[in-house]
Amino acid sequence: MMTPYATKERIIATLDELPPENLREVWRFLDFLRFKNREYGTESGIALGGLLEGYCFTEENIAQARHEMWRRVDNGA
Repeated sequence: MMTPYATKERIIATLDELPPENLREVWRFLDFLRFKNREYGTESGIALGGLLEGYCFTEENIAQARHEMWRRVDNGA
């Protein structure tokens, strides 16, 4: 098993072998990994705690809501 330092060195060596046009794609992937691995709750957002408490979301309720929504769209409302 490689150490984290050895892994970083190998990644850097591989980056040096890539054509320059691929570096942007690598950067995007690294940015995605950083986003995926960040801790949730550390950034500001909307807290929904208890907002939907007491609502019953059955398949039937959802189907009815969709039907009403599309009816309004079709009628231009």
